[in-house]
Amino acid sequence: MATKILFTLAVVAAVFWAVRFRQRAPAVPSPPKGEGRRRMRVAALVVAAVMGGGAAVAGWLGWRHAHEVMAVTVIEAGSGRVSHYRVYRNRLKGRSFETVDGRRVRLAETERLEVSAAP
Repeated sequence: MATKILFTLAVVAAVFWAVRFRQRAPAVPSPPKGEGRRRMRVAALVVAAVMGGGAAVAGWLGWRHAHEVMAVTVIEAGSGRVSHYRVYRNRLKGRSFETVDGRRVRLAETERLEVSAAP
């Protein structure tokens, strides 16, 4: 907690120092209004487009990974009975899962679960 307070105070002090220093610094001539404004607007649009594209690609890759179909094999330890299921990756949670066709399966402590990529 003390670290957070000290860090906040350090940031406030740095901003305060920067503002005071800036007031003392000589004025820098500004670029011509028309050309400089146009370049900044184009640069801002390019940055926004790159960020939006990156967010879209990251979202699509996450969705694709979550909706990958996995082959799940459940093996009953006592009888050796084997059951096969197809499950979306995001629906596989611990000792329970929901199949692609909507069935909910919960495993007993004696059952073994094997997961592999679906063919």
